[in-house]
Amino acid sequence: MSFRTEFLQHCRDAQLVGAQVSVFSGDDYQLDLAYGLASLAGEKPVTLETIFRIASISKIVVAMAVLQLVEKQLVGLDDDIGSILGFNIRNPHHPDKKITIRMLMTQTSSITDGPEDDSRAGYNNVNGTYRPATLRDLLVPNDGKYYTNKTWLAAVPGEAFNYSNFGCGILACIVEKVTGEYFTDYVAKNILRPLGLDASFRADEIKNKAAIANLYYGPENGGFKLSRSGESFIASVYPHFPLGENYRGPAGGLFISMRDLMKIARLLVNDGVVSGHRVLEKDTVDQMLQFQWYGVSENYRAKGLQLRFMDFDGKTFKGHTGSAYGAISYLFINREEKLGICFITNGGKYRPGTVMCDVQENIFRSFLNHYWPKQEREHVFSAAFGSAAGMLDDRVIRFSFPLELKDDDVYLPITNVADIFNIVPDAASGDVILRFRGREYVAVTPMLSLREVCATFNAGIRLENGKIEIRY
Repeated sequence: MSFRTEFLQHCRDAQLVGAQVSVFSGDDYQLDLAYGLASLAGEKPVTLETIFRIASISKIVVAMAVLQLVEKQLVGLDDDIGSILGFNIRNPHHPDKKITIRMLMTQTSSITDGPEDDSRAGYNNVNGTYRPATLRDLLVPNDGKYYTNKTWLAAVPGEAFNYSNFGCGILACIVEKVTGEYFTDYVAKNILRPLGLDASFRADEIKNKAAIANLYYGPENGGFKLSRSGESFIASVYPHFPLGENYRGPAGGLFISMRDLMKIARLLVNDGVVSGHRVLEKDTVDQMLQFQWYGVSENYRAKGLQLRFMDFDGKTFKGHTGSAYGAISYLFINREEKLGICFITNGGKYRPGTVMCDVQENIFRSFLNHYWPKQEREHVFSAAFGSAAGMLDDRVIRFSFPLELKDDDVYLPITNVADIFNIVPDAASGDVILRFRGREYVAVTPMLSLREVCATFNAGIRLENGKIEIRY
C-alpha cells in the first residue's frame, strides 16, 4: 500500500474536513497531497494551493528572522532582551538575572502567557484584542490594568521550561526594534518573498486570499462548527501598533500551504539554502539543530533553538507542532537521513496519542514506514582534543567546554552525548535514559564517559593522534 493510499485512509478514519501533507526524501523527491474540503460551505476542495493558518509552526520562522540579526551581529543569543527593547525586563522573583534571546527560543525565560480569566491582565487576555497594552505594561510590575504577577514563574530564568507564546511575540518585537521595520515586513522581505512563497503573518497580504481555508471544531453531535473562516482572518488583521509593540500574532499566525512550508523544512536539512537562496548560514542552522534544553514537561522532552526535538518510534525528528482554532499541524525533519514532512488539517475527530494527536501520529508512522531508509548510513563523529566543537558527519556540535582526554577517556554532558548520537534524552522517570537502536544507557551523573556509552550502544570509538572518532 502506498503512502498516498495510507494518508487518504487516515484522513477518512479521522473524519478530517480537509488536509494537506508534503513529504521529501533527499534533494530530488517530494510528494504533495491534498484531501477533503477547505470550506464546508459550497464544498470547496482543498488543493495544493490551499493556504492554512499553521499555528505554532510559525515560531520557526520567527526564530529564523531573529537569527538573521544574530548573523549580522546586531544582537547576540545571550544578550539581555531589556537592553534591546529599551527598558529593564526582570523576573521580580529574580531581579538580578537577565533574560536572553536564547531563553525565549528555548521556552526557559520564566515569562508565561498569564491567566485566562475575566480580567484584562496578561498576554492571554490582551492577545486577540486591539487593547493598547505595551510590552512595558505587561512585563514591568505596575498598578495598571494589564499587568499581573502571573506573567512570571517563580523559577530562575534559564532553568525551567514553560511554553510561552508571549515569548515568541517578544522575539518579533526584538526584530522591529533592531531593524526599524514591522516584523511582518521584515519577514516578507528577507524570508518569504525571496523563496517565492505566497505566505504572510497578515492574511490581508496573501495574494490568493480566496485560497485561505476555513477552520472547524468538531465533529460534535454529528457535525462540524465553523471556528474561523478565511474571510474572518482577513477582516480581523491586527492594526500596526508602534514599532516594537507588535507581539500579537507571530506565535501562531503564519498563513502558508504545506507545499510552500516544505521550503522552510528543506532549509533545515540543506544548511540554510533552498531553491538557490540562502536564508541562514550553515553555522546558524547547526545551532538550531543542537540541544539547548532537555527535561520533563507535558509535551516536550528537548529543544533546540525554537525547535522541538521528538523521539518517534526510536527515531529523532526536529521541528514543531501546531494547534489552534481546530487545526492541528506539524513540520519535522531528520537532517541526517534527509527526510521531512509537513502536515495540517482544518478540523477532524482527534484523540490523544503518545506524543501528538492520533491522526498526526498515524500519518507520521506511515511516512516512516515508507521513507525511513531500510539501511541507515554510517555516521561519524570526530573532534580534536582541546577544541570547543566537533562534527557529526558535516554538522557542527558545540561542546559545553573544550574536549579533554582524561585517563584514556572523554567525558561530556548529557546534551553533548545526545547530540553525538542524535537521540532525545528521556528524563520522565527521574533517571535520564539515553535510548539508541534498541539499547539503553542510564545516566547516573551529569558527565558521561564516552567509552561507557559507546560500549553500551555498540558504537566504535577511537582516541588517538590528538582526537576522538566515534562510528555507528
